[in-house]
Amino acid sequence: MDYAGDLTQLDYMCKCVHESLQMPVFCKWNIDNHQEYFWSVDTATHPTFTDSTDLIRSAAAKGTKLNRPIIYEINDLEQFAVVPVKRNGQCLAVIVIGPATRRNSNELNRDWFIEHGVPVQDRPKWAEYIESLPFVDRFRFLHVCVLANWTLNQEALDITDVLQSTMQFGLAHRQQKNELELADRREYSIFHDGIVGVNQMLDLIRRGDKNELMKQLAKVASGNTPVGVQSKRSHIRSVKNLAISGIALSSHVAIEGGVYQELAMTLSDLHVQHIEELNELGAIESAVFTAIADFAERVNQCRNNNHSKPVQKSKEYIYLHLFEEITLELLAEVAGLNPHYLSQLFKKETGLTLMSYVQRERIEEAKRLLDHSNDMISRIGERLTFYDQAHFVKAFKKHAGMTPKQYRNRQKLNR
Repeated sequence: MDYAGDLTQLDYMCKCVHESLQMPVFCKWNIDNHQEYFWSVDTATHPTFTDSTDLIRSAAAKGTKLNRPIIYEINDLEQFAVVPVKRNGQCLAVIVIGPATRRNSNELNRDWFIEHGVPVQDRPKWAEYIESLPFVDRFRFLHVCVLANWTLNQEALDITDVLQSTMQFGLAHRQQKNELELADRREYSIFHDGIVGVNQMLDLIRRGDKNELMKQLAKVASGNTPVGVQSKRSHIRSVKNLAISGIALSSHVAIEGGVYQELAMTLSDLHVQHIEELNELGAIESAVFTAIADFAERVNQCRNNNHSKPVQKSKEYIYLHLFEEITLELLAEVAGLNPHYLSQLFKKETGLTLMSYVQRERIEEAKRLLDHSNDMISRIGERLTFYDQAHFVKAFKKHAGMTPKQYRNRQKLNR
């Protein structure tokens, strides 16, 4: 297929973006000979990369599977706008704008260098390099992504779209880990008892208003909000403390909004654990934004259910005990109703019998395990209390329209 016209057009658009923003622009084609084009600006020598284009190539490599632009940040210093160029559903090329920085060189203090393991002799080089980069705060860089995407793809986006795609990209690798850990915690009942009381009310999360929440998060994404000092050891520790406090507040009001308490606490633990593993401010910010949005989305899902308290209690118990035997008598005891009345009420509100609902939820959990684990199919059926593999396969095919093996093979083909 002849892409000569696209190449000429894209070349012109990249030049326009470069000249308008006065920032480096890099273009890498995903077809033919994977040609590269680079419109540079004068910057100091990179302290780590002999050829600074290698750094930009690493950013471009992140864009081949994107559907929307993202902000890609390295070491909480260098940030790039990564924009996929799409034609007829195909990623024709990846455009990288940057590096820029949202940090002033005077912010590179001793604590930052220690946190990032920068040797003493290299610190002047880093300060000189950062001083030479264009300064663009996070809020303006979100708008850079929106502008570039419109120029290159003729697709109108809002900055909240870019913020959300950035968060999804940065934390996509956590989905598999979280799904498996949530399954394991439910199977082995690893949950906390109770929650820490809080006074502050996070109304947007409690209402499950994710759209408005994303707008508010976009407003604070510029990085200009001062951070309260909660730890004298480092700025990173201070931000982590604030992030963990925000997650605790979010989980609390999510429970008030209708999210299962055990689920909210488990998700809180997972988000906090992830934040403790991070050492870059940009990554911490993305992680806490994602956690807060996650709680709002969970509340919204619960509110759309509109089920009575006994039915909601039954669904909560089922969710938390999918890896155990579940009987009608147990659910009736949890709901505080006699078995016959609970069965009628549950069918009326959900359209499913209790046992049909249990089986459907187990099959949905089986799908997640087939997607995200390497467990044998027989082992997955055993974990979910199907009495033999034939029973598991029959139930799976009834709900999914295919066997577990066919489902897993289909997922592999789509990767």
